[in-house]
Amino acid sequence: MIKLANLTKKYGTKTAVDHLNLVLTPGTVTGFLGPNGSGKSTTMKMIISLVRPTLGDVVVDGKSYSDLPEPTKRVGTLIDPSALDNNLTAKQHLSIIATAANLNPRRVDEMLQITGLENVQNKKVKSYSLGMKQRLGVATALLGNPDTIILDEPFNGMDVDGIKWLRGLFKQLAESGKCVVVSSHLMSEIQAVADRVVIIGQGKLLADMTMDEMNRRSLSSYIYVEADDLDKITSVLLDKQASVQPSKTGLEVRNLDAKEIGRLALDNQIILHELTKVNPSLEDVFTEITDGKADYVAKGVTMHEALD
Repeated sequence: MIKLANLTKKYGTKTAVDHLNLVLTPGTVTGFLGPNGSGKSTTMKMIISLVRPTLGDVVVDGKSYSDLPEPTKRVGTLIDPSALDNNLTAKQHLSIIATAANLNPRRVDEMLQITGLENVQNKKVKSYSLGMKQRLGVATALLGNPDTIILDEPFNGMDVDGIKWLRGLFKQLAESGKCVVVSSHLMSEIQAVADRVVIIGQGKLLADMTMDEMNRRSLSSYIYVEADDLDKITSVLLDKQASVQPSKTGLEVRNLDAKEIGRLALDNQIILHELTKVNPSLEDVFTEITDGKADYVAKGVTMHEALD
């Protein structure tokens, strides 16, 4: 288990991470999200002692990462795939780390097989595509069979097969009791694999919830209604303090659930053609929660205007 308590990092007058409190638990895939410059990467680097906190603590099973006797068996990370030595082969890279960490050499061959790099293990990293480098980064993170795996943008450069492989891998790791933390800007991929979502903005915790909690909480959730008399059902719903907005050939209804709407339609002899619960995408929720909390926001200017 990883615990962050009042974790803070300042660079001069800039606060990158601001009194962050968080617990990362086993058996769960956690999506760690935030706009650019929100403090995600800095937080992950503080977990593995690459960056020293200005204030607060981060502990892995009660100890600082730098104090762990066998850190590669506790936390595995993919933070920057470009940090690989381009003149090494995949097998050489993994073998060096296994030797330094006193790991069983068999783990090298196992990781090459698991990540699909077995057939290119003796090619130099400089010949690898970004997706292949990502696979090698994942192999490195898993080499010590750690309890916690932290991956920053692992979907970058992955083809369709690679993305499907990562989805299955994350779920298998969580089912085996490991803590999996994944940071990505690809919201659809996080929504496909995460059990829990943590969102930070400007270094502060904005949300920490399960996917089910996200669907219940978001203002983007609604009931879509189509009926034979939209004017009549609109009036009935408004009388019950529902929020009603026209949408396509029906209505978006908030503040009433589907059962209540169905009962009201029956009581008022209104025929319903469709009654559907619409949950938001993770992208919708992310936009809703981080509104006004991003350091870098593009202005609403067209290219035509910019070139004038």
